[in-house]
Amino acid sequence: MASPVPSPDFILIQQRRRRRSISVSRLMESAPLREDVIQAIAETELPVPNPEDRIRADGFETFLRLAPPADLLPAAPKARGDYLEELFSPLLSEALAYVDTAYDLSNTHGIEALMALLQAYISAHWTIGARDAAMHLYGVPSPEG
Repeated sequence: MASPVPSPDFILIQQRRRRRSISVSRLMESAPLREDVIQAIAETELPVPNPEDRIRADGFETFLRLAPPADLLPAAPKARGDYLEELFSPLLSEALAYVDTAYDLSNTHGIEALMALLQAYISAHWTIGARDAAMHLYGVPSPEG
């Protein structure tokens, strides 16, 4: 018996999810460390960033405010997941852009490079908190299910 051939839509969805998973992993691996950020900005007037857990909590709370309440999300798991992915994707893209900018400026000196490093650190951890909120909303039972 021949196995069914996946539809092009199914293949595209799987490729998007795989890319997103790789992107989140890359974000977590390439985000600046708090110690490095604090050391880099020590002789400046830039503010010391909050600890990672506080930034992630802020991202979590903000994503919950941006997303509709769980009872207004699509009830079907696939539709709910797709909806939440669409909300989260721009945040992930922006955080990766900040990390890439910080990396590109890492061999330069000056306030621009330090600001990029600080922004990459904050954005990466905020985005991880937003991802956690999206996963939380995905797991909240729907009123119909």
